[in-house]
Amino acid sequence: MNASVPDMYVWEMLLDSNRSNAYIKYIKQNAKDKVIVDCGAGSGFFTWLSLKYGASKVYSCEINFQSYNILRNKFKNTKAEILNIDIFNDTLPKGDIYIHEIFGHCALTEGILFFLDNCQKQQIHNVFPNNLKLISCNIDHLQQKVVTDLDDNDLDTDLREYFKTNNKELNPNKYLYNTDYTISNKETIFDSNIFDLLDFNFTAKGTHTYFEAGFDDEYYSSLAKKQNSWDIKKQVTHPYIAYIPYAKSMLNRNVKTL
Repeated sequence: MNASVPDMYVWEMLLDSNRSNAYIKYIKQNAKDKVIVDCGAGSGFFTWLSLKYGASKVYSCEINFQSYNILRNKFKNTKAEILNIDIFNDTLPKGDIYIHEIFGHCALTEGILFFLDNCQKQQIHNVFPNNLKLISCNIDHLQQKVVTDLDDNDLDTDLREYFKTNNKELNPNKYLYNTDYTISNKETIFDSNIFDLLDFNFTAKGTHTYFEAGFDDEYYSSLAKKQNSWDIKKQVTHPYIAYIPYAKSMLNRNVKTL
């Protein structure tokens, strides 16, 4: 979790069941007897869930010092080891599964490229979500409202339990959206293993570019209409055009956008 991200947002985005249920399902099915590395632990939910479903060890990596201290207290006397490290630059612990959620409204702008580059340098490839699609499109007649009355029917029981044990209420404040729109001219411009982003040449004709992140072949979308934690108004194409050359230049990689 970036130091500038409000704690309220870290918790509220967990209420996006389109997103959270995909992570929950994967961890439930794969954590048992595995060493899990939670990359950007934030609230600690993925760490807690991995322990609950039988992980032999969890390394919980968090750069924000306040969050790091909270996590240390929360997971004291458990199989979790809390590390105050920078997942973009520091040496990562050895693990079987590396869980990350480093996607912004523009999928790449929260540092996923820097994280992947760091993993690649350390010959770490078992990161999840492991697949990504970028879809260019035109979005019109966009209507978006902040959710103030949560429909909690789709929330997983483990997520409810985690909120309860941490004295957090299932109340959105300003980071979930209900949206309606029309979509046209969809074109998939990237559909591959997430590490292929490091050598991706970005070309998009649409007004917007959204993403679908996948655990193998099961994907969730940043364009969900119900209680979405990604602001569709910010999923426009131009941040990709501006950001990718900057990121690749910082990583000393050749890339061009068209």
